[in-house]
Amino acid sequence: MANATSNELQELYVAYFGRAADPAGIDYWEKAGTSQEAFASHMHAQAEFQDLYGSSSVENQVNQIYKNLFDREADAAGLLYWTQEINLGKLQLAEIATHLIFNVREPGGNADDLAALDNRMNTAVAYTKE
Repeated sequence: MANATSNELQELYVAYFGRAADPAGIDYWEKAGTSQEAFASHMHAQAEFQDLYGSSSVENQVNQIYKNLFDREADAAGLLYWTQEINLGKLQLAEIATHLIFNVREPGGNADDLAALDNRMNTAVAYTKE
């Protein structure tokens, strides 16, 4: 697996914590050469995410990731799909953010979601640089 870029790491901070990364955190993980998938799993397991959302249902956790990434509730079909994939053991909750980000960045992805994600990313990157 390829090493995650600083932007990919930043996207996962936004997805799981709803905030920008701290500079030391981005530097650490980028230098460690972690993959996007491994980092997502690590972020999901962090006390910060677990304290905020870990006791929520799978459905609520998926919905929170939608809110953090796209500034909106999950649509019914998307929420059902991702929740079922997790409940059936096909995916782990820690993987959902990477899939959502990939899907929105693919040609034909939801333009409004991409704009929301890009806005959040621009803000997060600027904040981290400060």
